[in-house]
Amino acid sequence: MTALRTRGAWLAIAVGAVLVVAVGVAAAGAFGGCEKTATKAGRPSAAVTATAFGSVGYVTAKTFAQTVPRRVADTWGEIQAREFVFDSFQRYGYFPRLQEFIARGKDGRVHSGNIIAVKEGDSAKQLIVGAHYDSAAVGQGYADNATGIGLLLETAARLKRQPTPYTIMFVAFGAEEQGDVGSRYYVSRLGPVERKATLGMINLDAPAGGPRISVTSAPDGPTWLRDDVLAAAQAQGLEVASGPAGDGLPAGVARTPGDDDPFATLGIATATFTSGAWDDSGAGIAARDTVRYIDGRFPGRVKQQLRQLSRLLETLLTSKLETHR
Repeated sequence: MTALRTRGAWLAIAVGAVLVVAVGVAAAGAFGGCEKTATKAGRPSAAVTATAFGSVGYVTAKTFAQTVPRRVADTWGEIQAREFVFDSFQRYGYFPRLQEFIARGKDGRVHSGNIIAVKEGDSAKQLIVGAHYDSAAVGQGYADNATGIGLLLETAARLKRQPTPYTIMFVAFGAEEQGDVGSRYYVSRLGPVERKATLGMINLDAPAGGPRISVTSAPDGPTWLRDDVLAAAQAQGLEVASGPAGDGLPAGVARTPGDDDPFATLGIATATFTSGAWDDSGAGIAARDTVRYIDGRFPGRVKQQLRQLSRLLETLLTSKLETHR
């Protein structure tokens, strides 16, 4: 990681600061009616488990969007974002690795990388939980996809010391905006044994900020994981909808490609959390993807959605799934 640190020592300080602030805010009750009370802990990951669901993810998402607002693939901004995520995993007690790649994207060849952190489970069967950390060239990439990164990091912290029935691969994908380049490279590097061991992939792509949380599966893959997510949400009384039907596709099947697609093509079940567009006009959405615009126009929305999703993910990842393979 030396190459990532040559110009980014200040960012390491920022990462440490945001984790301290995030845990502190959550411990103070960033959401009214916290279910848990913070206790002193030796590691940030242990402290996160004592906070209200979604609190740390919300603070992390805001700080990530405002600290590194333009995270375009193959730019210094994306390198800074990569360092932010890498250092966050480290501070939560993981030993992340960088999977660098040079591949062809929509605008030509890109040099980027995926950050991978492994949570060992009770079996070698694995679930992949991913979120892309790059963004569009305008705005701050707050909903898309700082909220996904915030949720990914909080979930990793919460599960660090919890038993899980499956091994969990937390992956922050690079160059998603260039055509899911990072996830495609990740899948291309899976050997036959890893492919067979992979039960499913959960994709966090703009999970908060839009009008409602929905979960979809890719057109070419199994749908049982999406159905398990919906069943778990219903059991918890959470408002998580199956994606609307359209474009000749049934309800619950994604219209647009995402980081789940490369996994679905291998026959791996997928479930993508998204919240949709946050503005009905449709024009210039990326430019308005900022903390100021979304939190100002829709106060409390991102907090509430991340709270629901954090609780739901912890339940899913600590339970045995009803696989239908």
